[in-house]
Amino acid sequence: MKTVADQKGITLVETIVAAGIAAMLIGVLGSAIFLFTRTTEQGNNELRALHDVQNAGHWLTRDGKMAEATDLVDGAGPVGNMTMNWTDGGLAYTVTYSLSGTDLQRDYNGAAITVARYVSSVGFSISQGIITANLTSSPGGRWGTTEEVTYEIYPRAL
Repeated sequence: MKTVADQKGITLVETIVAAGIAAMLIGVLGSAIFLFTRTTEQGNNELRALHDVQNAGHWLTRDGKMAEATDLVDGAGPVGNMTMNWTDGGLAYTVTYSLSGTDLQRDYNGAAITVARYVSSVGFSISQGIITANLTSSPGGRWGTTEEVTYEIYPRAL
């Protein structure tokens, strides 16, 4: 059998091997991209939930340390709204926390701001002068991220 030295082209076996290697590389790269985007989205949801409860905790503890009176009943079960009052330098201050949809609202002397979004539940109670705030943030998404935190607030004087 004669072979031609300047033969051009590739055989069927070489084509099949190259296609198999390309398919494996595409599969590995596709999996890596999928895992990267999934991890990023899940991490963003966890950070969003954590940020919500931390921001709410900041405002609750800040106002709670100033409180001289509250509308909570000592020993009663958790409620969804809370009002705290105090005076400072002869001026009276009132702050109310309430859940509006999934937003935790802080109304400070008539000026309302949202201190946390994606809040699925909130409960305020008081026992022996210590205010307890239970917050749950659930931003949603495909992985059902939830962050639940309980804050104990020690008011100035009740």
